[in-house]
Amino acid sequence: MTLVVAAPLAQAQTLVPNAHLDSGLAPWAQFVSLPPDPPGAGSEPAWAATPDVDGNPASGSATIHVSTAVPATNAASGIAQCFDFSQPTGVNFVNYGMAFRVPATTARDGSVSATVEIRLFSGAGCNGFLAGGSQGQALTAANVPADTWYRLADVGFVPAPTAVTAASAQIRGYLRQTGAAPGQTDYPISLDHFVLVLNSTTPVSLQRFDVE
Repeated sequence: MTLVVAAPLAQAQTLVPNAHLDSGLAPWAQFVSLPPDPPGAGSEPAWAATPDVDGNPASGSATIHVSTAVPATNAASGIAQCFDFSQPTGVNFVNYGMAFRVPATTARDGSVSATVEIRLFSGAGCNGFLAGGSQGQALTAANVPADTWYRLADVGFVPAPTAVTAASAQIRGYLRQTGAAPGQTDYPISLDHFVLVLNSTTPVSLQRFDVE
């Protein structure tokens, strides 16, 4: 069987601190949705030495969970962090994304989706919301084979209606309930290689993996 997946972008191209989860989780922290969205729930996120998107023994990934014990469309759980830019920056468009991997033990029944989200702010410390975007993929057996790394990305998000000047950003990686009936009460997946690049589009090449 041949699988074609998007290759991760180089570490030097991203502004996200600890984007590759090399040796731990910090400064990432747990993110759960809060009212007015349905409250999210899930086990505390954790760093794991394996799997790593590059198979690098000196790196790792984050394991996140969403609990569907109480089904609630759009309830979410995962990780997030806020970081300041070196100086306020005019932003015309944003290239952002992450890699995710679904273990064989996680049901790919369409009841949850993997999501990466970016939010831009006018002030330091993620104050003064300006604009945000997100990309998601429902976890279904037809679209997401188990134990395979995939990339979610938007290489040209435009903070409509015009360019903005941003001083900080928040990036989130999470699982979101879709409203389909869940087949289990806990859904864990792995996240790795977060990307956030301002005003620059870097093509994402494809790698071919042959799996017996």
